[in-house]
Amino acid sequence: IVPSRFSATAPMKVGARKFGFRAATMPGFPRAMIPALALDYEVINRRVHQLKGLVDEAESCDFLFQVKDDVHKLTLDLRRRTGHASGGVITEPGTAGNLPSGEAYIVPYEGENETSRSAGQLPVQFGDDVVLYRIENNRAVEVLSDNPASQREKQKLAEEPAYGNMAELGLGVLGDLGIEPTGIVLLDEKLGLHIAFGRSEHFGGQVGPSDFSRPDRVVHIDRVYLPQLQPDVKVLEVILQMPDGPLTLMKDGLYQVKWAQ
Repeated sequence: IVPSRFSATAPMKVGARKFGFRAATMPGFPRAMIPALALDYEVINRRVHQLKGLVDEAESCDFLFQVKDDVHKLTLDLRRRTGHASGGVITEPGTAGNLPSGEAYIVPYEGENETSRSAGQLPVQFGDDVVLYRIENNRAVEVLSDNPASQREKQKLAEEPAYGNMAELGLGVLGDLGIEPTGIVLLDEKLGLHIAFGRSEHFGGQVGPSDFSRPDRVVHIDRVYLPQLQPDVKVLEVILQMPDGPLTLMKDGLYQVKWAQ
């Protein structure tokens, strides 16, 4: 159990696979997260495995975001990838995960053999500013908006292109179980939709520390789409493109799937 100040999740995942131990990582764990440890993790585990099964089958995921009167579309390429289920039940040697837990996640295809189909526009709110990224070949390659946060993000992308990698599509389930965000990503990402930038190799992707210019610039940053955290960015729809047709996964930020009992 790693209740550390900073996140040790990535090295624990790598170490668990290599040495066969089990690990629960709890970076920055505060008292406010205790209610999330009292949930029924058998229910949580079933739900995240159900979501994992869906993203495993899906070829892509389409998003519609609304910012004021503008609607932005993003597609993430899910081909050639397998999802992960972090349900808080860590019973198998060689596995590591966060506590509190409750998410399914998958690394979008990063274009290692052919061009990734991940493309479109992704809005992210920073304080009062909304930054609009243009995504191409699974990377943020341009900032289309113009405000102070946008200027800072534009500089980050120019200095560290690996920062713009679309590293994770995450689907948390704790929000449906009455848990409120705390402002700490460890818990907040488990509440609903999140999309991460940066490092992905610890989840089975291709972008790792060697793709960054310096060790202190290696990041994996989750952007969590909850009204309490990004009030100016609305998640209108999340649609999985399945082999037998589209499946509406979320509408107006809420899951539309029927949970297995």
